Amino acid sequence: MSEVIRKSITLLTTIKPNEEKEEWSATEISRELNIPVQTVHRLLSSLEEYGFVFKNKETKKFRLGLTLLQLGLSIRDNLLVRNSALPIMKKLGSKTKENVYLTVPEGHEGIFIDCINFSQLLQNSEPIGMRGPLCTGASNKVILAYTSRKAKQRIIRRLVEKSEVKDLKKLEEDLRNIRKCGIAISFEDITERTVSIAAPIFSWEDKVVAAISVIGPDTSLTESRLKDIISLTERAAEEISEELGSIKRR
Repeated sequence: MSEVIRKSITLLTTIKPNEEKEEWSATEISRELNIPVQTVHRLLSSLEEYGFVFKNKETKKFRLGLTLLQLGLSIRDNLLVRNSALPIMKKLGSKTKENVYLTVPEGHEGIFIDCINFSQLLQNSEPIGMRGPLCTGASNKVILAYTSRKAKQRIIRRLVEKSEVKDLKKLEEDLRNIRKCGIAISFEDITERTVSIAAPIFSWEDKVVAAISVIGPDTSLTESRLKDIISLTERAAEEISEELGSIKRR
């Protein structure tokens, strides 16, 4: 399997477009890589299936597919989100004196990609890199609530298949309520004795790309403090979205 992967990566690197050449035939790739043309056809067939290469039906030649562009843009967007979010996360943490997290979606999961620690009571309670299904926790649910309808249905089907969803009707109701409020709140959803407040972050395409959340111990988050943190979290999410070029208004 590692040999197939090595050959596939070499092939993709070989057909990278340049000033002289944008498309390659299977025979040209075979000569360039010094591997049998039958092997090249098998590799191209698999890569084409997943969109990594595109076959021009007129010339019968191949070029790099849009899947690679989508992957590259995904990485760029995540880096852009983090760079834009960090100073605003620090400001939010300073105002709330609670931990502030940045979550991005990947498939049917959400991943904590950064954290600003302010609460001594919750140091590293939810570490960077931690994954969770998009049906659990405020930051994950707020992402799912604002995901496009088709993608949301696909993700929910996947979560149901993996037995992550215990009550589908309740999840759908929760997502509707989150859309109404513009924010998600969870109590002890992931970590015991904690409250999490999360708001969605939008890209310049007005797609939800992340969530910013404040997580604190339930003992310190009184009703009046909770209202203040909700307002601060919403504003922080709006600031990050503006940095990313979004003009979305909920």
